[in-house]
Amino acid sequence: MKRYRWTRLEPEPTLVLALSEAINVSSPIAAALLNRGISSFEEARRFFRPSLDEIPSPFLFNDMKRAVARLSKAIAGGEKIMVYGDYDVDGTTGTAMLSLFLRELGADVCHYINDRFTEGYGLSTSGIAWAFEQKVSLIVTVDCGIRAIDEVQVCAAQGIDVIVCDHHEAGELPAACAILDPKVEGSGYPFRELCGCGVALKFIQAMVEARGESPAAWRKYLDFVAVATAADMVSLQGENRAYLREGLELMRRSPRVSFQAMAANMKVNLADFSMMNITYGIAPRINAAGRMESAGAAMQWMLASDEPEARVHAAELEALNGRRREIDAEITLRAETMVAGHCASHCSSIVLYDEAWHLGVLGIVASKLLDKYFLPTVVMGRMNGLIKGSVRSVDQLNIYDVLHECRDHLEQFGGHHQAAGLTLRPENLEAFRRRFDEVCRELLPVEERQKSLLIDAELALDEITPKFLKVLEQFSPFGFANREPLFVVTACRLAGKPKLLRERHVKFTVRGERGSSFEVIAFDRPDLFTDLESCGTAANLHLVCIPERNQWNGREYVQLRLKDLAVDLVD
Repeated sequence: MKRYRWTRLEPEPTLVLALSEAINVSSPIAAALLNRGISSFEEARRFFRPSLDEIPSPFLFNDMKRAVARLSKAIAGGEKIMVYGDYDVDGTTGTAMLSLFLRELGADVCHYINDRFTEGYGLSTSGIAWAFEQKVSLIVTVDCGIRAIDEVQVCAAQGIDVIVCDHHEAGELPAACAILDPKVEGSGYPFRELCGCGVALKFIQAMVEARGESPAAWRKYLDFVAVATAADMVSLQGENRAYLREGLELMRRSPRVSFQAMAANMKVNLADFSMMNITYGIAPRINAAGRMESAGAAMQWMLASDEPEARVHAAELEALNGRRREIDAEITLRAETMVAGHCASHCSSIVLYDEAWHLGVLGIVASKLLDKYFLPTVVMGRMNGLIKGSVRSVDQLNIYDVLHECRDHLEQFGGHHQAAGLTLRPENLEAFRRRFDEVCRELLPVEERQKSLLIDAELALDEITPKFLKVLEQFSPFGFANREPLFVVTACRLAGKPKLLRERHVKFTVRGERGSSFEVIAFDRPDLFTDLESCGTAANLHLVCIPERNQWNGREYVQLRLKDLAVDLVD
């Protein structure tokens, strides 16, 4: 019945009591805050009420003054400016945002997004050639460029300056006109975890401040930054938390025509828009463009100037996303049939390859396999004689470090802590597969290959009050570095019979020692149904869950969203 490892976080009781009294919250809430590094009234205030007035100045970037001066000169002189972005959500939203801003300033601006399949990631030869043909004299990159050492030299030889707006790790730096990347050593900027679109926003903010304009002139782009921040799995702490919260509020209050059209296709009311609607709604539709064809459709949608145009391009993205879902479902089914045979020889990782697989959906398939098997996963296809693929990893393992250990078998690789991409020659596949599994075996102990649930505190059912829920809701938005709080409820029993919904979900009611009762929903846990039926109402249940408000058929009620369950059976 119990599927996961339960890891109970236990902050110092005296600190829990002190914080509980300082901010007037219950002990479980105080424990959850301490588990997130929040130990004082002021830290709690910044967490619950992130303010744009408290974010760092963009001019803390050492190169920001140089970047502002060069861009201002280009605008004033009527130079042709190119915004050069990556093809994912982060790159396309940042490219659209910066393009719209420059248009408003009267700049002569164009944009370029690489083709995922023919050009790959980063500044490409064809992109630079097109910039030269268009008589571009300044390129501003978004979500790429920090490793483009040779490409920036080529640009310089052709009289093109480059300003890099990126957020990836770097080694040797390109000889760019200015580099804005918080992960570059000595960048000067105190917050490392901006996404690429977020870095572009800091550039816009600096331009606005240099021109003496109102903060409203840059804050109106926070909807783009919210989408990119949610989609790119960056840390939801610090200023990212402020951007996401304010950006969501902007989308609810004053949505641009592109988001209105997309929300209509998603059948979502923008007034209730949430991070989940970005993560599982908008982001996959934007990515579908680059995955299935080119990112051009996503760019046209984001740059649409009126509702009819926005609706046309939103419909295109909807169709592309439908095709993407069909293809990734087919590949996932095939991949799952291959896992057993693969794991017979390689038990510390999953590395699958089929030359017919569509490269655009491999990251999605890898994520699904990771969720199911909780092993570092590589899924690969073939293009132009080379094997290309996507890599996904568990939290405990930095997949970039693993690939670095496998570099002798790879032509190219890059990425983040939990997600990466790679290219290798077919003749190196088996050697890579062996080495990848060896490194994963060394760095990921067997005991860590079961997903762990981090439990913030024990919670009694009668502690779930309206005030508790109101404070708990303010922990959102959730994501990387700000997980949903989890609580364990121990003193409760089954009340009545469980129900199996759509052969997938289980719903039941529990009652506590003092009479409090709540409905419980366990999504995608059909295995619990027969166990609950057999244990009856006498057994004591231990629930790892998230209390939340829910609405259904016009009724609002509190439910416990179950993550895992254990039972003390009664003889």
